[in-house]
This record gives sequence, structure tokens and C-alpha cells, in this order.
Amino acid sequence: MEFATGSVVSVAPCAPDWVIALDCGDETVPEVIRPIIGWATVVDAHLTDGTATTSIHPAFLHLDMVWTPAELREHAPEVRGFEIRAREITRA
Repeated sequence: MEFATGSVVSVAPCAPDWVIALDCGDETVPEVIRPIIGWATVVDAHLTDGTATTSIHPAFLHLDMVWTPAELREHAPEVRGFEIRAREITRA
């Protein structure tokens, strides 16, 4: 089976300690922080020998949907940047 470039082929769960900060390009609006719920394996390209290259991307919740950065950029061009961060957690 050949997957299209940009397809998510698998997702592994993420520890609750990770978030993604979305830069919406407006300095007057604070950055948007969303929880990362998993790490997605995404198809980057198809090679001439029939194999595909993949990379790992964060899968996060935003507007009641799960997104990867590339998917969100396609549907929300105002999002100009992403930053993966460890959440600040106080543990007892």
C-alpha cells in the first residue's frame, strides 16, 4: 500500500509533560498553548525504489481536533510557527 505524502501512518501516545506553543503572528495576542497527545509518524516523500521516508511530528489537540503542524498550517495559514515545550509541572 502506498501512503500519500503527509499521511499519518502511526501514532504513539505521549507523556502528559509536553505542549506545543502556536505563534499566530499577532504580538498583541498571547501564544496559544495546546497539549501534545502523541507522536505521529508522517510520510515525507516517496523514493524511486518504492520506499518512503518518514519523520516524527507532534500530534496535538486544537479546536476539538487532532492536528500535526503541517496539517494545521494547511488549514490555518495565520499560524506562523510552532515550538515544542516541556510543560511546567509541579510534582508532589
